Amino acid sequence: MKNHREHYQLLKNCFENHFPHSWIFYGPSGVGKYKFTIEFIRSICHSKNLNQSVFEVNNPENPALIDDIRELISKIKLTNSSTLIEKTFFLVHQMENLNINCINALLKTIEEPPENTVIIIFTHNLRNIPKTILSRCIKLKFKVNDSEDFNEIRAINEENFLMSNYNPKILNLLNDKKGEAIKNMITYLLKKTNFELNELYDLYEKISENFNNYFSMVLSVIFFEVKSQISSQIYNLDKIKDALNYLDFIKKISNNEIKIDKKKILHLIFSEYFRFNLNK
Repeated sequence: MKNHREHYQLLKNCFENHFPHSWIFYGPSGVGKYKFTIEFIRSICHSKNLNQSVFEVNNPENPALIDDIRELISKIKLTNSSTLIEKTFFLVHQMENLNINCINALLKTIEEPPENTVIIIFTHNLRNIPKTILSRCIKLKFKVNDSEDFNEIRAINEENFLMSNYNPKILNLLNDKKGEAIKNMITYLLKKTNFELNELYDLYEKISENFNNYFSMVLSVIFFEVKSQISSQIYNLDKIKDALNYLDFIKKISNNEIKIDKKKILHLIFSEYFRFNLNK
């Protein structure tokens, strides 16, 4: 296992001694949390068929409801091994997207898990996990620098690496041919002297097929450009104030604090950029 070796050794030692019931694996999207987990389970699992030992819930393609959680908990109780060696793994994806009923059902299982059950929760941000869950789990952080795969990608383009803000998913997009074209469109728009709607709509058409992923990339490119301006004009207090106000606005947009459709979000982001005169 070439990625996250220290984590692997930690978990292996825990497994050979006393393995905690509940974990939270957190770190940027694309850092390899899930891939690592499956590789680890495969390395310690005596059964060749992981379907007998691993149960997953709340995949992005199949969001979980309370009945799904209850059904899975029932399956775990039925299949949980009575031996001290075999374990049943319960993997929870994107817990921050679960409703309160699902979280409460999981909380009860975390508090009183079947003897040989291990619950692993995946999240990109610990702040999105309820404190009641956090306090009952061991936290394990996955960093991009612990992944050889990511460092190999980083070597392809150092500027894209900095622009991605250490997010492997965004870095992959930036290094992709389509991502490179989108990045060029964004930087071109940011350097223009005036704001033109037709060019903005061209960008929207380019990213609309996979808006959520490319929208994150758009924000990363803009953050990078604005932070570069702050660094180069450190003694221009008015400019820095405008840049910081704009970044605060971007943060609210990216956190969905403003409920508007996708095209209007894109329009607001660029119109505010020009309103703050950040293109000059």
